[in-house]
Amino acid sequence: MDRTIFRLACCLTLAGMAWSQSFEVATIKRSDMTAESGQMVRDPRIVAFSHVSLQNLMAQAYLIRNFQISGPDWLDTERFDIVAKLPDGATREQLPAMLQNLLKERFHLAVHQDRRTMTAWVLKPGRDGAKLKPVNSEVRDVRTTKGARRRISGKLTLAYFAGLLSNMVDQPVVDQTELKGVYDIDVQWASDETAGMDDTPSLPAVLADKLGLQLESRKAPVDICVIDRVDRTPTTN
Repeated sequence: MDRTIFRLACCLTLAGMAWSQSFEVATIKRSDMTAESGQMVRDPRIVAFSHVSLQNLMAQAYLIRNFQISGPDWLDTERFDIVAKLPDGATREQLPAMLQNLLKERFHLAVHQDRRTMTAWVLKPGRDGAKLKPVNSEVRDVRTTKGARRRISGKLTLAYFAGLLSNMVDQPVVDQTELKGVYDIDVQWASDETAGMDDTPSLPAVLADKLGLQLESRKAPVDICVIDRVDRTPTTN
């Protein structure tokens, strides 16, 4: 496997980047903890996260996966609702820098980079080939649920789908299907803790049955973002 696949692409920003990109206004409050699913909504001037963990927010800010973040246990259990106003003329490419700034200013986040060898999953077509057909759509309507039953749905590229799987199984998942385009995907499976307790299929079973895909285990070096400091409660709005 290419040793650069799991490189921490944005760690250069941690050492010397000028934190010049900021939201005009950002409100942060704790989420209703009875909800199981998170969502991100963006229009030309507003970006909103519902029921987002700090781990997920860091993954979007630094363009990495959840498994590449090493920090306190509560990083994936504390949930927040965030509504932020984008400055005039802001582009999609500037959003990660603004999220980094938000984490630095409101949660006092400080991190450093490390590298570890981890078990990785490679997403590949199954023996009889993939069952997916591309749709004429951009990536949208993405939803994830992480609980006893886990679910990913939306219009997705397979690279994006692999990234979401990485976050759900807490291990690297790399798309090596060589399938391009956007696909309408809706899969639900039992977590490892609840597998076999009802009729909900396992992840390998649902990938094979609905998508015609399989996971192959390998070892790979992974760049890790190690948290040196982060506040559990953000500064006030």
